[in-house]
Amino acid sequence: MSLTLSILALAPLVAFFQLLFTRYRPHLRRIPGPFVASFTNVWRLKVGLGRRVQEVHLALHKKHGDLVRIGPNCISVAAASEVKTIYGITRLFEKSQFYPACRPIANGEEAISMFDVISEEVHKTLRRPIGHTYAMSTLLDYEPYVDSTIRLLQSRLEELYVDKNVICDLGEWVHWAAFDVIGEITFSRRLGFLEEGRDIGDVIRATQGQLDYLAVIGQMPFLDKFLLKNPIYLWWKGNPTSPVVQFAIDCMQQRLQEKNSGSGVNRRDFLAKFLDAADKYKDVIPPTQVISWSVSNVFAGSDTTAISIRAVLWNLTKNPRALKTLRAELDAAIPAGTIAPYSVTNALPYLSAVIKESLRLHPAVGLLLERVVPEGGVTLAGQYIPAGTIVGCNPWVVHRDPRVYGSDVDTFRPERWIEASPEQRAAMERSDLVFGSGKRACIGRNISLLELYKIIPWLTVRYDFRLAHPDREMKLRNSWFVGQTGLEGYLTRREVVSS
Repeated sequence: MSLTLSILALAPLVAFFQLLFTRYRPHLRRIPGPFVASFTNVWRLKVGLGRRVQEVHLALHKKHGDLVRIGPNCISVAAASEVKTIYGITRLFEKSQFYPACRPIANGEEAISMFDVISEEVHKTLRRPIGHTYAMSTLLDYEPYVDSTIRLLQSRLEELYVDKNVICDLGEWVHWAAFDVIGEITFSRRLGFLEEGRDIGDVIRATQGQLDYLAVIGQMPFLDKFLLKNPIYLWWKGNPTSPVVQFAIDCMQQRLQEKNSGSGVNRRDFLAKFLDAADKYKDVIPPTQVISWSVSNVFAGSDTTAISIRAVLWNLTKNPRALKTLRAELDAAIPAGTIAPYSVTNALPYLSAVIKESLRLHPAVGLLLERVVPEGGVTLAGQYIPAGTIVGCNPWVVHRDPRVYGSDVDTFRPERWIEASPEQRAAMERSDLVFGSGKRACIGRNISLLELYKIIPWLTVRYDFRLAHPDREMKLRNSWFVGQTGLEGYLTRREVVSS
């Protein structure tokens, strides 16, 4: 009995010393940050629940400088010069345990993808069979699919809103368009959002729920194994499958049936290429990987693309001078009433500057892109960080580093990308984390860029857009991706455009 009492008496003391060790961990104790965060990741979880993480991180770095301790073993880095150190190709910083929490569920099992896998070797294995299919030269084969979806969007907008003095939630419509584009190029099949004017099968709602969950639980990822990835929970739910995954499964099964019966057409969409790759690499790639590749496509080209399009449209609406300059460039390059090819729009300097500047100020990702310091440790912003520490940059913070982007970092000024010296422009592009950086940069970035360089010129040339509530700002919600609502207004046809 006396031994039991002694243990019980010592337990609080042991816990106290454990907390002290955590707080005053060697090397990390010198790095400033919220006091509570140095003890527990509950601080990060609570901030995630507030859905304004990017604002909290900006304020912390403004107060404390380049390095902020936001967890017992987690450092946020604001110095843009350190992007190449953390995400570069010369020394591997593996992804943290945040990423496995991203995995969707298929038939009660985790669907592993290139995005969420930690092992560099496994990542290479998953990427090798399909990496070439994401080259822009290959993606241009899908440009007619984008044009087709744009024409459908035009039809729906003109049917319901253009010159009708009816408020249009343009942000919602471009979201639906982004999903339908990715459905076209991946499965040769739209999801049906534009036709119906709504979220088909609760795909967007379910995706948003998954992102909401990830933004919070990803701060303490071990909780995922007790929550959504809990075997008991999955059994109780009947081994569920997320809506996006189910759509991909249905498309794959239909395609396999067509192939087996010989009734299908010779499709060359992403799904066809994924199936070919799985067949070619069947000794190293399981057939189920086709589902993960397909689902990754949907995530890479839908929510993030919609966020980026909204950001550009908002900045143009709030900056009439920039809109006028852009329209002059577009009107000179694009015949009235046409959907310009990517080869034309990608070569327009002011359009590129507008897109780069909008995505600098509003990158889709609003949390740390977490990496783990490798063996030997690393020096960041003059401070030694030991191996095993989680470090990372929040794109919202790094993109506002005045040492790289100038003193007016909070101002929308596309000209900074045109006026910059070659050295300064190179520094800005090296610091660009819109699509990540280094070996693990987003493989689907060219899908998003193709949509941006097609949809933005078309909307800008064809329509005038007047905000319904010009005195309001868009509402932001940080759920890993920083989504926006409030891009609402009136659409009218520009007089210079023929119908």
